[in-house]
Amino acid sequence: MKKLVLSAALLLSVATFAQKEELKTLKKIYAKETISVKDLEAYKTASDALNTLAAEESDKVYAKFYMVMYPTIELASKGDKATMQDQMKLYNPEFIKQYGAVINETIDFETKSGKKIYSEELIQEKAEFKKGLSALAMNFNNTSKFKEASALFYSLYTFDPKEEGKSLKNASILAVQSEDYKLAQKMYEEYASSDYLNNGFTYYAISIANGKEEEFNSKTERSQFIKLGSHEKPRDVKNASKKFEILKLLALIYSQNNELEKAKLTYTEARKLAPNDEELKKGEFQIYYNAGYALLADEEKIVNEINSSRDNAKKYDELVKKRKEMFAKALPDFEKAYSIDSTNESLKSILKMSYDIVGQPEKAKTIK
Repeated sequence: MKKLVLSAALLLSVATFAQKEELKTLKKIYAKETISVKDLEAYKTASDALNTLAAEESDKVYAKFYMVMYPTIELASKGDKATMQDQMKLYNPEFIKQYGAVINETIDFETKSGKKIYSEELIQEKAEFKKGLSALAMNFNNTSKFKEASALFYSLYTFDPKEEGKSLKNASILAVQSEDYKLAQKMYEEYASSDYLNNGFTYYAISIANGKEEEFNSKTERSQFIKLGSHEKPRDVKNASKKFEILKLLALIYSQNNELEKAKLTYTEARKLAPNDEELKKGEFQIYYNAGYALLADEEKIVNEINSSRDNAKKYDELVKKRKEMFAKALPDFEKAYSIDSTNESLKSILKMSYDIVGQPEKAKTIK
């Protein structure tokens, strides 16, 4: 038993030694300005080994850091031969998301441990990367390449979701402007459930130069301008106070994409937040009114078939039954629309007709 314990201790010692060697290799190569093919191979070997061996929290943090950073080392190894295509391949949405997450995790760990190896460099790198990505997104926006701009703003959000909630908002708006409503649905669904919308704030202050209220990207940014003396009268607005407007737009997008049930549920959620909003009321009315009519799309065809089948009692009865069933399916939508707006004459007419056809004449009489 003693030999077994010693063997286990020895293995642990060897593994720990190996981890330190892998970390030294990775740190040395990562710091190089020029990366050779041999360096790249050594980096990959050491990174794979460290991910297998890492046991302590610090080793796990840096194992993940070096693994995620591998594509940047690979790009650096190409030097002047790196093409724009190589760069675009690197900065894909999935990499940008991982890149932002590992930067934040490494900074947080080093702040907690008090051993700052990369923190200052990463904070600067993070700021520069965000600045570059934002500038590229704005350039696409200014040249009316809205879909491309939306994708870049979304990447900026996934790179730093805690601080770039506004970029998700921009990505959503631009997706609508691109008229890609499937993309817009995806963006607005994520925006509607985001922490930025539900728990975040928008920061305003008045410009002393022109007297207009301006929006800032963060509270820190606003504080800097106020400190400089260019702005005054700061105001914070809870983003959630405008959530009903986001849900209203999402409901319209669902309707555009012919996802009527989702549109109905979204209007219901929005009206709970703003029951007196007239546009919401009109939108919800219209979705139910249209949904009811959509279920009656074959009504004219069935009526013509009924009129031409009067000599065939069996077929005639089957068609009358089919028409009745069709109106029965549409009736709940018309009733819901009526509960929202009982003054619409077209609705009242079709609702009365529906009640008569399904055999509810007493209800038809209540529609005035």
